[in-house]
Amino acid sequence: MNKTRSFRFGLIALVGILLASFQGQSFASNTNTALSTKGAKPAGAGRDYTALYTIVSPGNGKSGTSVGPLAIRKDGSAIISSNPPGVHGNLLAQGQLGIQNGKSRTWFPIQSGSKPRQIFEAVASGKSIFWGETPNTDMALDWSLFSATVGQPVPKLIADSFDLLKSTEIPWPPGMQMLATDGSNVWWVMVYPTSKSQSGWGARIMVRDIGARKPMKIAVDRAMMPTAIARGFVYARSKDVDPSMKSNRYEIRLLKDGVDTLISSGSLTKDQHISSLCASDTLLAWGVGAVSTSKVILNGEPFGHLHVMTLATKVQRIVSLGNSALGLSLGCGTNFVAWGNGSGAGDAGQYVMNVPSGKIWKLGSNQGLSAVLVAGNYLGWALPIPSGVQTANWRVVKWHGV
Repeated sequence: MNKTRSFRFGLIALVGILLASFQGQSFASNTNTALSTKGAKPAGAGRDYTALYTIVSPGNGKSGTSVGPLAIRKDGSAIISSNPPGVHGNLLAQGQLGIQNGKSRTWFPIQSGSKPRQIFEAVASGKSIFWGETPNTDMALDWSLFSATVGQPVPKLIADSFDLLKSTEIPWPPGMQMLATDGSNVWWVMVYPTSKSQSGWGARIMVRDIGARKPMKIAVDRAMMPTAIARGFVYARSKDVDPSMKSNRYEIRLLKDGVDTLISSGSLTKDQHISSLCASDTLLAWGVGAVSTSKVILNGEPFGHLHVMTLATKVQRIVSLGNSALGLSLGCGTNFVAWGNGSGAGDAGQYVMNVPSGKIWKLGSNQGLSAVLVAGNYLGWALPIPSGVQTANWRVVKWHGV
């Protein structure tokens, strides 16, 4: 599979351990009856979506370079990364960020450093792109964050973990996403040492203008998984990052125009954690995952739930999942959400739900890389990897299933 995606999703099996080291659902009265993926219908080209293009990785050629997507933009183009094989004893060679639209690819200048780095995450809003690079291939994270604007592709350094923390042994932040942008600002989760946490680490969301003209500052402390909406971002809070919270509670909050508002809250068992979060201007969704010690078992694996909320009404739909949901790959569109189980065990299906109707489709099944990317009305998902092939291709479509 694509090296960047495999690196990111290869950590999914350890997410439960990481969440635990940081450290029965109850739903609001306006929550609908739980749904299930068991009755999902196969999604059909032409009927449910219009196929646009395929992101083809040349990773099985002589060069060994793999190409894969990191984000979908609202115009249907994809943010991609190129990952050459390591040379001279290095596991990595310097990755490069680009944009693919149809068969056309445009690349940003390579951001070289003292060590080669791979790109582990990217987000986009309008013409703005924000991404992270690391020289590491394990649970320690040593990151450099960059931003760029389409048409003026001279990347700017937003922040560097060693400059801030003077360490290259920083644990991964809890949750499945670290970065967010609304096109004007960028936010990221920064793990920092603290004596107030049992693990010795805390997490806060930092903010800086995307042009790096002003100093960075703390947007909100004891918070994780920022996901951008217009003029702000949604984030999650639980005992994993906030020692003052009860261990059986979580909160989903919105920081918009400087005002911090509680959007939803719920209960957790001792084995459950908030694992992933997505938002659009109309929808909000989050996964509640269960670690391997959970007594809630389905097909030999602990299973989780997906919560989907319409922001205008605050009405929730709950989807029961056939996997732990700890590594949930999750995306929010205009009127649909899509998800896969990442590289976790259990149900490896990739699904789409139309939120107004509650109808669920199955895109496919891809054990080891059950991943999706979403923006607006556009959707991408990883295709099954044939035997003997090292990298996954991705299909990008315009979704119109109702």
